[in-house]
Amino acid sequence: MNQRETYSIETEVPYYFVNFTGDIRLSALVDIMLLTSEKQLHQADADSTEMVQNNGLGWVVVQYHMDINQMPSLGQKLKVMTQATSYNKYFLYRDFWVEDMDGNVMVSAKSAFVLIDIKERKIVSATDRLDNKFGADEINRIQRFNRIKLPDDYDYSQKQHIGYYNIDVNKHVNNSYYFDWMVDTLDTDFIASHQLKSLDIKYEKELNLDSKPVAFAKVDNTNNKSIHWIKNGDVLNVSAQFEWKDK
Repeated sequence: MNQRETYSIETEVPYYFVNFTGDIRLSALVDIMLLTSEKQLHQADADSTEMVQNNGLGWVVVQYHMDINQMPSLGQKLKVMTQATSYNKYFLYRDFWVEDMDGNVMVSAKSAFVLIDIKERKIVSATDRLDNKFGADEINRIQRFNRIKLPDDYDYSQKQHIGYYNIDVNKHVNNSYYFDWMVDTLDTDFIASHQLKSLDIKYEKELNLDSKPVAFAKVDNTNNKSIHWIKNGDVLNVSAQFEWKDK
């Protein structure tokens, strides 16, 4: 087994990262975690900008599982850590942790990334394109994430607009915007009285400037869960399951 390299940053939650409850927005939390992995990848000249400029390749996240003990809040100081854990021919698996300054784990996440050829929009082998894999173990199997089953109907739907500010260096909608769109479909009173406990998300098909996405949500109040999905016409772009707890 390789010696896995852990990379960490320290940060503070600014006012423009929080929602009306004072908790960090889910999209901002994901952005902070991805910034940490980008900084580690930069050490190997393999962050998103460098991969696009030097190789015509882009990092794309395909799945997350996240457990949330406590959402970070306004002004809170955090330590954000990441570690590339394993890889196979097409997937690179990466873990994240967010701790308070006393070392208490607030958020933990597992993720799966792929490399795509930006021009061809096809997945390429990560094994052949990365020299430094930060001590991640090479594996033959595909890691399994929780399966998300979409319901037959929905409680909420909302059309979304895609602007230039939504598009990242990979020429598609940055994945953190999906979180804002999904949460925005829920009732404000529900958001005010609940906090996320865990989530699973699977990205199926990228969105671009020409897409006309609609976000859907189905709420299971009995089990404090919500199912979310975004479609562009008949094409499913992303699906997710959120588990909530009362505040």
